[in-house]
Amino acid sequence: MNWGKIAGKNGSTGILRTIHNITFVRVAALSVVVIAFSATAMAQCGASLTAMAAAAASVRGQSQVSQSSVQNGSGAASENAVNPSIVGLWHIRFLVGDQTIQEAFQIWNTGGTEVHNPNVDPRTGSICLGAWKEAAPRTFKLTHRVWSYDASGNFLGTINLNETLVLGDRGNTHNGSFTLDFYDPLGNFMFEVPGSVIGERISPN
Repeated sequence: MNWGKIAGKNGSTGILRTIHNITFVRVAALSVVVIAFSATAMAQCGASLTAMAAAAASVRGQSQVSQSSVQNGSGAASENAVNPSIVGLWHIRFLVGDQTIQEAFQIWNTGGTEVHNPNVDPRTGSICLGAWKEAAPRTFKLTHRVWSYDASGNFLGTINLNETLVLGDRGNTHNGSFTLDFYDPLGNFMFEVPGSVIGERISPN
């Protein structure tokens, strides 16, 4: 009997089990922090982003989705794109893995500003503002900076939403990636929630 091979196999199994346990602990910790944020969020744009992060944590807790699988939205730009501009009205969906965690309407304005209206109760604050730039032909970067407060008016910190999008389907769709970065009131980074985003252009009839 080759005890070396058996030991090697058992060692590999132990390493995989340890990695799985570490991943589970990290997901569980992220879920606790995000749920705490969402439970105290008041009427503000930040409430929609904390809700999105909570939904992402729930999806990861159920399916143990790896970051490599959620950050798969870079996509290739369609070579036959007719409309190379992001300017206009879009219906978008944020995803973790293949599960939608939030949807929104976005309007990208000439001059580099953007308005974001997520599908949440408007009484909690449903309008966010952002800025964008064209990073490469048919590739665009968007950023939001959001103040976050609890229901008592205490400052919780800031939330940064960033997106990188690539136009496709003759300029009528886009896909890409997003990150939600959470910072405490002193500006210290706390955690990041990554995922993918897809969109369809809404055009006048």
